[in-house]
Amino acid sequence: RLLGGAGQSANQLRAAGWEPGNNGSYLQPFEVSVFDTPAAEYLVSINGSPIQPSEYLLLPFGLRPEQTPVEFELVFAGHGVCVPEEGVDDFEDLEVAGKAVVALLGAPWELDPHVIHAPDHGAGKAVQVGTRNGAMLIYVSEEFSDPPPAELSVEAGLLRDLASGHLTQLVEDAHVSAFSGGCLVIGPAVFDRLLADATEGTYEELQERLSRGLPVAKDLPSSLRIEINAETTRHSTSNVVGILPGTDAVLQDEWVILTAHYDHVGMRDVPPGEDGIFNGADDNASGTAAVLEVARRLAEAGPLKRSMMVAFLSGEDSGLLGSAFYAAHPIAPLDQTVVDINVDMVGRSDGTVQGRTPGSSALFEKAVASGAMVGMTVVPDPVPTWRLLYFLDAYHFARFDVPVITFATGGHEDYHQPSDEADKIQFAELEKVVKVVEDLAVHYAGGAEKPAYQRPEWFLTPAP
Repeated sequence: RLLGGAGQSANQLRAAGWEPGNNGSYLQPFEVSVFDTPAAEYLVSINGSPIQPSEYLLLPFGLRPEQTPVEFELVFAGHGVCVPEEGVDDFEDLEVAGKAVVALLGAPWELDPHVIHAPDHGAGKAVQVGTRNGAMLIYVSEEFSDPPPAELSVEAGLLRDLASGHLTQLVEDAHVSAFSGGCLVIGPAVFDRLLADATEGTYEELQERLSRGLPVAKDLPSSLRIEINAETTRHSTSNVVGILPGTDAVLQDEWVILTAHYDHVGMRDVPPGEDGIFNGADDNASGTAAVLEVARRLAEAGPLKRSMMVAFLSGEDSGLLGSAFYAAHPIAPLDQTVVDINVDMVGRSDGTVQGRTPGSSALFEKAVASGAMVGMTVVPDPVPTWRLLYFLDAYHFARFDVPVITFATGGHEDYHQPSDEADKIQFAELEKVVKVVEDLAVHYAGGAEKPAYQRPEWFLTPAP
């Protein structure tokens, strides 16, 4: 699941003329540990009262079985939404470091059931907890009632899928992602039984108070305890890294980095005759192929003033593992990295490609100009409040204030599905994306001024 493609990518970089990037090797190896979450035994309790396995979903990101049991104090964040653009911050004056944060389904507006990463959904709320060094999100949702509603949102389906597979973690203790604390999902009945007294209201009563803007209790006289008993196995995987040294006596110590993740989500058991292979043609074979083609062209053209690196990263779909390891062991000093050009899902263009450049209008403007040269319209992130940077490999460069741009052609119904097939790739448009990435890389590697960067106000990262 994590290893596929590393050797082939290394061979392609070698054939193209790129030098090995890691002490004579094209591989930057690291170790991961894996455990089968459905086979694990979880013991979960609030205030000493156990919660039955049928009453919750546990996504134990960041919880290592050998380091449990763990116990966290609880705080209540209402809906757990932070969108400064809308004047909403449920975390204002709330101390969450080291604590489990309780947040209810919902927001001050109607939810879109067809999205996943928005700040008013579980993933976005988990990010807000993680960026503040919170330990875990306790997400209370009526979609996890018993019995559940007849129709579930996309988010509910994804949470159930995530809780039913394997969990892969870095063996090394390093910061992995803003949502690495994990998530415990419970329904209103469990909340009412175990937390209504502490929060001074049932689920329905609190939803009513929140809808009217009334104050709610924040510090809760409660605690969460989790123990995980599971068999873990260790495996080796690798980032693939190639370099082209620069020619300028001064600028050769600065770097332009192109990144793409080459992993996907593997396979699942399905009835005979059904497709259980997640091909990942768009996510992210398209990005890997695009960067590899750019690498071939750059090597053929010859080195430029700044040094260049291509990094094919492993484990993105398991939680940004490869980019986290790279950030902990950077081959090119992060403070000498001029830009990270990340390419992730670029196979479904309609004549446009998103250039997500949080904090750098200069980088976006150059990407727009590069696109105009080849007939590709580069557009800004259409949903900036989703904070997609937290879910991309570029996160591990941006958190060190490296200017980043992620090229993407947008989501679709085949996202993380076996139906993400190669026959749906728009190859003519993909070729234009390749040219945009190539021109941008040549521009900055050729000696152009480093793009100005101002960290966005919303971009919080956990303290070390």
